[in-house]
Amino acid sequence: MKSFKLLTVLTVLCFGAFLTKSNAQVDVTVNPIGLLFGDLSVGADFGVTESFSVEGSIGVGGGKTDGTKYFALPITAVGKYYFNPNNGCDKFYADVFLKFINRSYKDNDSNDVFDYAEYTQTRFGLGLGIGYKVASRKGIIFDIGFGVGRAIVDNTKFKDSSTGDDISVDWPEIMFQGKLGIGYRFGGK
Repeated sequence: MKSFKLLTVLTVLCFGAFLTKSNAQVDVTVNPIGLLFGDLSVGADFGVTESFSVEGSIGVGGGKTDGTKYFALPITAVGKYYFNPNNGCDKFYADVFLKFINRSYKDNDSNDVFDYAEYTQTRFGLGLGIGYKVASRKGIIFDIGFGVGRAIVDNTKFKDSSTGDDISVDWPEIMFQGKLGIGYRFGGK
């Protein structure tokens, strides 16, 4: 929980610093694929210079069906360097990301193979990625990217249905970062 609070404070401070820029360029995007599955993920990409931007995104997903509950909360901060931008912060980029994710799954359905199951995962990590952003002159944004990194904090547990004990799970330290965003550009050129 301490790492979540630290990430929140750092993200707010970063956004506040970039909002003070007079001719601010902000690309607001949503993930259309997540919407198909009931997950909402939105991002705001703040142009710092013509070739560098900082993006923050937050997602929320979950559902409840017949005794089963699922919840996920990913928060990501990304610094992007654009190699040859045309319209300010567009085209091919390389990035560095920080990612926090909290997931939980709880099954109380007695008709299942498991009488009771509970899974929780809290991860914080960093990594590198690449991507491509298209920014039209009318302000329409299309952004796609992929990254891979390492979990610095990884707390994954599964509660045993027969004993009620928490079992630590050895989860791979690798973290993936995916981006598919469609949105609109406010400000800038």
